Amino acid sequence: MSTPKPNPIADVQSSADIRHLAINRVGIKGIRHPVKVKDKSIGVQHTVATINMYVHQPHNIKCTHMSRCVEILNEH
Repeated sequence: MSTPKPNPIADVQSSADIRHLAINRVGIKGIRHPVKVKDKSIGVQHTVATINMYVHQPHNIKCTHMSRCVEILNEH
């Protein structure tokens, strides 16, 4: 007796979204990141900022690469 082959899992990510719903904000909240702040008395002050980073997600784009938010933050 042969074993039945399992049905493959549907690739939902690559399927079309017929709802056409945009997402107003998608991103990362509460990133703690070191920053330098200009200070008149001592020149530069080192501190830690708490940052929220969001993007608008158009209806025709299915994913946002959250790691790109942190990458952009590190560039600046």
